[in-house]
Amino acid sequence: MKLGLCEKCGSPTDARYEIKNNCVYLVKFCRDCGRTSSLVTKDARKWRWKREIAEYQEPSDLSCSLDCKSCDHKQHTSPNTVAIDVTNLCNQKCPICLAYVDAMGFVYKPPMEYFEKIFEAFKKNDPKPNICFFGGEPTVHEDFLEIVRRAKSHGFQVQLFTNGLKLADMNYCKELCALGIQVNFGLDGTNPEIYKTLRGDNSLAVKKRAFDNVIKCGVNKLAVISTVATGVNDSNMGELMEFIHDYKDHVSVWAFVPLTPCWETSDIKLEPTTTECVENIFERILPDIEFVSTGMMKFDTLSRFFGKQTLGGSHPNCESATLVISDGEKYVPLSTYLNIPLSEALSRLRKLDKKLNKMAPKNSSSAWRRWFFDFFTVLQIALIFARTINLRKALAKPAFLNGIKALVDIIRGRKIDEVLSKRTCFKRLLTLITIPYEDSGGLENARLHDCPAVFAYEDVQTGAIRTAAFCSWQTIKDDVCREIQAHYSTLADEKKHVARIG
Repeated sequence: MKLGLCEKCGSPTDARYEIKNNCVYLVKFCRDCGRTSSLVTKDARKWRWKREIAEYQEPSDLSCSLDCKSCDHKQHTSPNTVAIDVTNLCNQKCPICLAYVDAMGFVYKPPMEYFEKIFEAFKKNDPKPNICFFGGEPTVHEDFLEIVRRAKSHGFQVQLFTNGLKLADMNYCKELCALGIQVNFGLDGTNPEIYKTLRGDNSLAVKKRAFDNVIKCGVNKLAVISTVATGVNDSNMGELMEFIHDYKDHVSVWAFVPLTPCWETSDIKLEPTTTECVENIFERILPDIEFVSTGMMKFDTLSRFFGKQTLGGSHPNCESATLVISDGEKYVPLSTYLNIPLSEALSRLRKLDKKLNKMAPKNSSSAWRRWFFDFFTVLQIALIFARTINLRKALAKPAFLNGIKALVDIIRGRKIDEVLSKRTCFKRLLTLITIPYEDSGGLENARLHDCPAVFAYEDVQTGAIRTAAFCSWQTIKDDVCREIQAHYSTLADEKKHVARIG
């Protein structure tokens, strides 16, 4: 059974996909509101292809009810990414955003003890999840640097999603970057007019200064986050790619948030952008580029060699990603170095992963059996890579010697991305990834059920730390944050009252 959220009342209800004029819609059938629908994609062909290449089968039954307020998502799937909303205070008033004070109607700024409770709840997880800070604008919170320090003290890897404006202050930027975090920097284009439309200001010059500050401060990792709006900045993506290439030694990820209609004012005249719209933009810039569902990069046994996925669901119509590689002058698609499509290479690896899962020795097996299994695994990976990659193009010179060294590195247990960086021409990789996390109208239970990314929050009625699937947080955020703020405001008033009496 498929469930979706009614467009009018937001309640979970029966749903199904319908295709019309090459567009896919999620149609909901609410007992109270009747039939409503949401655009899922403007490219039904590609939407279907992702399901076919992943050999996706619609589950016959799921425990996900889409009632995220009464559910705790970590009971479905252990999270490898935990996102936290730090505040709804912001130093911008973007007309396309509903996550700041004026739009939400109240101030949300929980105290340090709130964040400590969340850190305590996840610090014993093995492996520990990444902690991602969202807002509003997290850096506006007066205690944000201390919040990051506390998270780091518990051993978490930390990511910040920021509009970047506060980082134009070099002193603040130095202090933040010295904490060893990944900065996900909001940058929507290279044209000031783009910011007037999407952000309601002319912040490009300040953003560029802040971006340079982050580079100078030697941040641990840097990602660019772009909201993509058809008719606003789609034609600027090629120029923005050239800008990012100038910083190829520092930027490792470029992520895209397709613009979905989450605004309330009728003054905004923008059409929705979908994941496939973003992919089509880059297919025009780099004709041989190929995006694949991030779920195709999710492995069990092979994760020991490729590393575990830190963001992204397993559903074929969730996030999509690809790689581009600098040839020294510009980015070229990964397909330049492949003998077969990327999707076919990943399909072969997924088949191998399923085969290895059945063969894997149990914990009680002998050391010899485990060694033989690892050797067999490495050999199978090497065979797939040899057939997939154009070795003459890809291997660093001298090619034969580096090919042998690469095989030895893999046998010794080094991660694939490290081997590629050291032994091939893939020294300046840029991951492109779409993140459709604001698309509440297109949510359905199968897409959410296995998502390994969550938003965490305190249930102030019980004191328990609960989670919601990453994309569904938008559906409960306002109510939850209002309750949290009221709770901690009351506690603060009580403490002041006790202090006065004392």
